[in-house]
Amino acid sequence: MEEMLVLFNPSSNQGRAARKQADIEEALRRAGLKYSFVVTQSLGHLRRVARDAGRFHSLIVGAGGDSTYSLIAGEMLAGRVKATLGMIPLGSSNDVPREFGLDRMDKAVQAIKEGRTRTIDLGVVRADGEVIGCFLGQANAGLGAAVNRRVARMAERRRKTARFQWAAGFLAIRAAYWSGEVPLRLEIEGGGKTVSGKFLAAVFSNIRYWATGRLFAPKARTDDGLLDLCLIKPCPFIRLAEIYRLAGKGRHGRFRQVEFQKAASWRLHSDFPLEIQADGEILGTADGRAKFTSLEIAAVPKSLRIIG
Repeated sequence: MEEMLVLFNPSSNQGRAARKQADIEEALRRAGLKYSFVVTQSLGHLRRVARDAGRFHSLIVGAGGDSTYSLIAGEMLAGRVKATLGMIPLGSSNDVPREFGLDRMDKAVQAIKEGRTRTIDLGVVRADGEVIGCFLGQANAGLGAAVNRRVARMAERRRKTARFQWAAGFLAIRAAYWSGEVPLRLEIEGGGKTVSGKFLAAVFSNIRYWATGRLFAPKARTDDGLLDLCLIKPCPFIRLAEIYRLAGKGRHGRFRQVEFQKAASWRLHSDFPLEIQADGEILGTADGRAKFTSLEIAAVPKSLRIIG
């Protein structure tokens, strides 16, 4: 069996992934898999290693959270690497591996051992024609990006609270409401239609899951060449909580504040610069710009082979 490369991101799940290194290596050895193991030191290091890995390995396995897989996939796409991407879930959400039945380490290792592969679409986000990020799961503007930033700050200042994801998320959403960060006024074009108005969140999904196992895009498919848009319109905080609860079973569309659409590509416009998050990471340009008034979000059909 050919040796695979494992890119281990110890900073995933606010650093708690670091404790899992021995468990991962033991599981791989027990499965009889040959591997090289790289502990990445930063996101930049992860990108550099992923960029070169395709020249020497036909299977690259990301051990980390959702953003780890997307960063690796982005480098594979940019370098036209034909390797297969594997995933070992160590993140706080694990929505991407959950989509493919890989939400536990043992399931992920077994899938690698069996060599189960499929080809899926990859989402890309462009600003002024430049690709600023890729995603296997979803890109979103509004609450997702605001909560991501606030929870990251909380992890630095209030570590105990940040360990409890539901509590950190609740506090971050409440703060975004009170501060007026949301709703955003957006214009979104896609599939021959244009919608405009104020929205709490605009979520462009390649998979069904978002926000830790919620079925926010219950009809999304990873290989149909389309992205599913879920729009959440302004509503009281208590209604948003109900939307979140019902999204656990994909039933949140019953509320008039929730709207679904599908398209191969979308153009997102805002009068005021906004952040865009993709699989848990706030995206930015090479020169450090992280807020935009115009973005393109599109599916690249059948562009990534994965274990799943």
